Amino acid sequence: MRSIKILPFLLLLFLISCNKLTTTPEDKKSVEEVQKFYGGYVNTMKGVEAFNGKSSDYFEVIIKGSELIDKQPQRVISNASNIAYTIYQNQNPDKYDLIKIKILLPDGTNISKSFSKQELQEIKDIYPEVDKFNSFLINKNYDGILEMFAPKFRPQDKLVKDGLSTMDLKLGPIKEIQFQGFEFIDDSNLGHTVLIREVSKRDTLFPFINVAFDRKTKKILNVEFP
Repeated sequence: MRSIKILPFLLLLFLISCNKLTTTPEDKKSVEEVQKFYGGYVNTMKGVEAFNGKSSDYFEVIIKGSELIDKQPQRVISNASNIAYTIYQNQNPDKYDLIKIKILLPDGTNISKSFSKQELQEIKDIYPEVDKFNSFLINKNYDGILEMFAPKFRPQDKLVKDGLSTMDLKLGPIKEIQFQGFEFIDDSNLGHTVLIREVSKRDTLFPFINVAFDRKTKKILNVEFP
């Protein structure tokens, strides 16, 4: 009897045609939120991929022609993570195993990144701490900020209060802070961290803020104003 082999590629095509991969209202809403933030041209793709006997549902976003992204190619990885988190926030958390992002830059460079639902859920879990830090910073609650630091990395009280006060005098007070992405980093000094990238709105300037959190304790390890 002649045996029949189903190639992985053909299996993938079959799975993509299944009804469970049709566009949902959540898919549309999540893409609308990306479009609202970044502009440009957004296309999507969804399917199932298999690796080492394990299948993963994925949702992919392809974006090009975004003025916000194209003006800051050095922050393209942060933008990819921000897009992935925007998609995840507007979906059922268990809907997709992977959120894939592809960014097409004007010079022809293609940047592709994949984010697992576990990684994106980790950002969602830590976000209340991000919100707390932002609130303390906007309201000049410097003692509150200091209490958020891991004891080992807590800076001197005077250094933080004087530094932030001086920055407010020079640049104007912070009126708003906007999340702009994240990156997981294993640092020889800080350990396993998640770097939250944000931008602040002051009087006429929009300075960046980077906040490093311990992935396990959710304590702050470092704050940068690059």
